[in-house]
Amino acid sequence: MDRSSIIAKLREHEGELKAAGIEHPFLHGSYARGTAVHEMSDVHVIAEFAPERRLSLLDMVALENRLAEMLGVRVDLSPAKGLKEPVAAKASREAVLAF
Repeated sequence: MDRSSIIAKLREHEGELKAAGIEHPFLHGSYARGTAVHEMSDVHVIAEFAPERRLSLLDMVALENRLAEMLGVRVDLSPAKGLKEPVAAKASREAVLAF
């Protein structure tokens, strides 16, 4: 799995993800940079959520699990508004918008 296949899979499920409240998912980390060491590296996704959606911790875990199911690898899902420095700065430099 590489960056383009992850982006394609996220786009394939755009309707489902938007219905779940994800307006814009961004790929970041080693897959976004093209430096993933092996196929089973975690996929890191930053999500911008619809402002009217209030997601509980259980909702977040369910979304993370659904993304992992879609992609076939572990996923680390982070809300864009919850990122702290220096992670937010690094993510803004390397993040790749899926849709």
